Amino acid sequence: MIIIIISPKYYETVTASPVGLENDERTFNTVYIHKQLQNEFIQNGSKNFRFIPVVFPRAKKSHVPNWLQNTHVYEWPLHRDDILRRLMRVEKYVSPPIGALPTIVSIPI
Repeated sequence: MIIIIISPKYYETVTASPVGLENDERTFNTVYIHKQLQNEFIQNGSKNFRFIPVVFPRAKKSHVPNWLQNTHVYEWPLHRDDILRRLMRVEKYVSPPIGALPTIVSIPI
């Protein structure tokens, strides 16, 4: 599982044109990792198997990258328990056990 923290600064960094980027190593690493995540997502047929996008305070859902818009986006700290359940692969609701099949009685008319 990979948690992607969404903040206004992250959005600004990964969507900025390469010309306008600051020339520091952290910015280049952030953009590189973002592109690697995007490539994996596309190679999986645009199906989300590993990514958990988490929107931090002061960020909006519009700050989520376009390629992650169609997946479940969590908000921190509102969905804290749901994020932990997803990381631990625990279902929120437990399905009831399957009972005995009902008896079908056919009465001719």
